[in-house]
Amino acid sequence: MNNSTPNAGLIYVIEDDSTTATITRILLEKALVGSRVQLYANGQQALERLTLARQAGASHLPSLILLDLNMPLMDGWEFLDACNHLTMGEPVCIMVLTSSINPEDRAKAACYQNVAGFFSKPLDTSTIERILRLRRAASGPTQRTAATGTEAPLHHLMYQSRATAPMGDAELTQLLTQSRAFNAAHDITGILLYSQGNIIQLLEGPEPNIRTVFARILRDARHTSIIKLADGPIRKRLFAQWTMGFRTAAPTDFANLLGYINPQHTDRLAPADPDLQELLVAFAAE
Repeated sequence: MNNSTPNAGLIYVIEDDSTTATITRILLEKALVGSRVQLYANGQQALERLTLARQAGASHLPSLILLDLNMPLMDGWEFLDACNHLTMGEPVCIMVLTSSINPEDRAKAACYQNVAGFFSKPLDTSTIERILRLRRAASGPTQRTAATGTEAPLHHLMYQSRATAPMGDAELTQLLTQSRAFNAAHDITGILLYSQGNIIQLLEGPEPNIRTVFARILRDARHTSIIKLADGPIRKRLFAQWTMGFRTAAPTDFANLLGYINPQHTDRLAPADPDLQELLVAFAAE
């Protein structure tokens, strides 16, 4: 087994209802032969185990975590916040599995980088299949060389666009879920900033993969008025742990960023511009 990647057969189920947890384990083990499902009654128990696994090496980490939101001691939101402070080496795929039907919960979950999907209870075989398909997409092959841990030369592309229709919580969540699964499978990282229909996205990774994803964006009917802002080689990633970070921005802050990134003077915008990097990282940290 490659010691630099999570254990493909290991799954955490974080669920305080023992009946629901047991049913989830049975469905997962039937759908994924050879899997090892570990049950945790709250986020604190899972976090303690995850911390020990992280210290033991990436191969001890789970490839998938199914997370309930409403739990005692440490709920799902607190667990996600704690995970943000853990350096995993390789991202661990988290799927929210909850009885909540609140669209605000779905939108909030989408802001967490490791969250690749949001599913409602009760669980059934169809939902399990969707979860496993998404997990496979999010852990697909990359350009990194397993034997050496090296990667292809890095490239950086940033663009701005306008959404053809206003994006609500559901539309943004769908966009992020699709982007994260595709990007994880193609070794692409970055961040997407959104404000009242305006979009700025930074993509970083191997150049052929960046060209592929940008071509998809150019054909995507959800985007219009696409302007490329930066395009060139980089020495390192700004968002190495983020298959696609996401932040909403206040209109004033978004306008200030666009004022710095002037598409009429793109020759002034170097991919490694330290001021630009500082601005983007500041957005990501908010």
